[in-house]
Amino acid sequence: MSYDLYFARRAPGQSWEEALEEPRSPDLAAWERIVGRAREILGEVRIVEYPPNWEMDHEGTGISVNHWEGGWEMSAPYWTRGEDARRTVDVLYEVARVVERESGLECYDPQVGLPLADITDTARAVEAFDTVADRFGRRTEAT
Repeated sequence: MSYDLYFARRAPGQSWEEALEEPRSPDLAAWERIVGRAREILGEVRIVEYPPNWEMDHEGTGISVNHWEGGWEMSAPYWTRGEDARRTVDVLYEVARVVERESGLECYDPQVGLPLADITDTARAVEAFDTVADRFGRRTEAT
């Protein structure tokens, strides 16, 4: 299970579901810029490239950025809760803003049902981490 973010370019009045189904082409220039900026934020990341798919993973947070067949998405496992979850969400959203800026796409957070640009408080996102952690027995802060 993971906390997922999706990226799309929506036409006026278009739903997120419709926009996410639109075919896209890989953007390797954006991928390279995103990898560079993500390294500035996350530090060391693991890169796996098998065109038309590219993946970047950060071991410490579990944050993953995927550029699959032209689509973009991000995820983070529900490893943390409380203050650690808040830090993970903050970093996840920071990298998502980089993906938005470099890809020209808009980020959507289905867990809170909002575009990233409309999220002013991370409390609902952190609550999602806490709920899953509680459900699976992770009741303490991560170490």
